[in-house]
Amino acid sequence: MLGRDHSTLIVAEIGINHEGDKARCLELVEAAAKAGADAVKLQTADPDENYIPGTASYELFKSAFLGAEATAEVFACARALGVEVFTTTGMHTFDWIERLQPACYKISSSTLGHFPLVRRAARTGRPMIISTGMAEMEDVAASVAWARQYGANNLAILQCTSLYPCPLDKLDLGAIADIERRFDCVAGFSDHSKGYEAAALAVAAGARILEKHFSLDVTRPSYDHALSLDSDGFRVMVDKVRLAEVMLGADHKRLTPEAATVARNMKRYLVARRDIEIGDRLSADDIGVMRLAPNTTGMLPRFYDQILDARVIRRIPQWGPIRLEDLGITTEKGEA
Repeated sequence: MLGRDHSTLIVAEIGINHEGDKARCLELVEAAAKAGADAVKLQTADPDENYIPGTASYELFKSAFLGAEATAEVFACARALGVEVFTTTGMHTFDWIERLQPACYKISSSTLGHFPLVRRAARTGRPMIISTGMAEMEDVAASVAWARQYGANNLAILQCTSLYPCPLDKLDLGAIADIERRFDCVAGFSDHSKGYEAAALAVAAGARILEKHFSLDVTRPSYDHALSLDSDGFRVMVDKVRLAEVMLGADHKRLTPEAATVARNMKRYLVARRDIEIGDRLSADDIGVMRLAPNTTGMLPRFYDQILDARVIRRIPQWGPIRLEDLGITTEKGEA
């Protein structure tokens, strides 16, 4: 599921956009699968564990809480549709989430410093995804060290900025490569911006996981609808990400066979600027650097100094390629 050698894992963050309605949540899962999501993610935060009664957060998450039975149905639906499924969780809900065998555990930005929760997730041996939207780098380092100390060996870390929505100049996609380098892990991007433009750029910046909020109706008030994509927008994002992967190609400089064919015909080679007879010595005036006729190769220009003043042992016609065997030189090979 997580790995540098896999295509980008695209996660539809359903979160609490189901608003506590199981039927709507199932509909969201189906729509996300059709839109090309590889995985869906929920937020399973018991409001009585995580928020003080009477606060706005308590009321919001109380209204959107799905219990064990409903969550199990959602997990089963996702799996039947062929997509991975996981959720954030807390200590109170951890046991019944674990019984559902989530694809991984997500540690949200707000619980990155919840070390008992990080430890509990790490001890399961499941892959872990840690989001960093509310953390300094030293906070991330401490959480990662804690997770690894307790057994996390398949870890992904997401660049994230916890602004809702996040302005484009605060996304800091350049941090993705820094995260991968610092922690020797899969790096990704949790996108809180509006639209889909950041997704393909994040892949180009090194993201191997993309998490984007998903909604059936982005005009609905409250929850995370306003910074989400609907089915059409999500599909466009998926298409752009997959195109970006194609365009990125290899992670190292290479000469493809097709380009090598072009190169053979377009490179410059050493040629005779006049008819050169047996016994002549090559002067600078005799040697040209030119493109040859199609499907013809010769000596590369890097051998220019080596052949200067060499005696010719075989006639070379004007505009013909100069070859080492024309000069009786056998210690180096100058052919392309």
